[in-house]
This record gives sequence, structure tokens and C-alpha cells, in this order.
Amino acid sequence: MTGADRRRPPAALAAPPFALTAVTEEDWPVEVALSATPDVAAWTYYPAGLDEAAARARLLRQQARAAEGLVQRYVVRDGAGTALGTCGITGLPADEPEVFYALLPAARGRGAVTAAVLALVAWAEGAGYGSVALMTVEGNAASERVAQRAGFTERGTSTGEQRGRQVVLRRWARPTSPAS
Repeated sequence: MTGADRRRPPAALAAPPFALTAVTEEDWPVEVALSATPDVAAWTYYPAGLDEAAARARLLRQQARAAEGLVQRYVVRDGAGTALGTCGITGLPADEPEVFYALLPAARGRGAVTAAVLALVAWAEGAGYGSVALMTVEGNAASERVAQRAGFTERGTSTGEQRGRQVVLRRWARPTSPAS
């Protein structure tokens, strides 16, 4: 495996008891469901109101970006294979990639997102990254708790724009291993 290949996330990652599988066009139902979830639209850059055609097109764009080595997006699945939401890692091949996630309401409170984030951090460590970042919109207490449970610490704030409004973004980071 070359150095560039090592920095390309795999199509699947274990996040026991959950699994992460690379998104495909057939994952459009979870895209539609997430886009219809009010708090996902409120706290993320996830597009609101996707229909099947728009969801399929979005997934195809994600797959093209993954093929370029820029991002890898996954569906978070439970042991039965049920889609719980999505997560991913972007900013590849930068020195500090960033993880992101969105979970369906019925899947929350089971540790799925924390397990997914930790699986992405473990992959980043194996790929030679020294740290991983995560961004939250100020006020998103649930996402901030995920960051804290996954060992991230807040590293500062900046101003950004989300859906035409100014927001405060909190930057979180963590080393990929305690020795980093």
C-alpha cells in the first residue's frame, strides 16, 4: 500500500456494535430522512427537504469526491444493518482531517455517533494523522457532548454562515493517540 492509499479511508469500518459502510446511491432513503429531520437542518449543513432524485444526486457527488480522495462518507448501521444516520471524514489529505455526523432521532442515545467518531479517529491514527478536528454550531449541546465523549477538546471559535445566518462555530480537536 502506498502512502497515498494509506490516507484513503476504506469502504467499511467497524465501530462495534455498529458498522460504517461507504455511502452508495442506494442509501438515498437515509438522506431523505435526515433532510426531513428539523434539528439536523438546524445544526448542520445537511440540505433540508431532499427528494429521492436530489438525494441520489448528492450521494453520487459524494462518491465522486471520495474517489478523488477528498472525503469519505459512511452510513452508520446497527447490527441488523439498519441505517441510523451518516458520518464521515473530510479535509483529506490535509494535516488535520475533520469528522462530521448526523443521526436520525430514533437512533440517538445508543452511542452510535460516538462509536463512529472513535472509529474514524482510529482510522486517522493508522493513516498517520496526528490529530482530528470536529466542528459544532454553538448551542448544539448534543453534538458537543459527542465531541467530549470522544475525547475532543474545544480549541476556539470562529464566525461562519449557515443557511444565510451568522453562527458561531466551535472547533474541537483531539490527538489520534495519547502519545500524539
